[in-house]
Amino acid sequence: MAAAAALRHGRGKIGIAIHPEKGRCLVATEPIARGELIEAAPVIILTAADCAVLDRTTLAQYYFHWDGDADADGRGAIALGYVGLCNHSARPRAEARRNFRDATIDLVALDEIAAGEEVTIDYNCPLWFEVRE
Repeated sequence: MAAAAALRHGRGKIGIAIHPEKGRCLVATEPIARGELIEAAPVIILTAADCAVLDRTTLAQYYFHWDGDADADGRGAIALGYVGLCNHSARPRAEARRNFRDATIDLVALDEIAAGEEVTIDYNCPLWFEVRE
């Protein structure tokens, strides 16, 4: 990762830093193994109507598609953890997986992540910003 400002907060093997081009980001504070569960973030499930309201606010950028049709009657989920701060990458280091049984978004490492590296995910949707890797 490009030089980031000092770690702001941390828990477990992740923390929040400031990336000079992307702003707030999630970074590994110690090595993370491939396949490791980085975080299991509890979620608040949103109705399709709730999602339609949030789509007109800044929060549209922070909730996850949960189930159903993402462009119509699908529900959303707000993650109550650090996973919501992951930046997008076309070459993500982690994946946000919906865990319906536990009502969590599970952040799982797709490959080894070294201490200091940014933890990124693929947003899997049309992007509303210019990608910076």
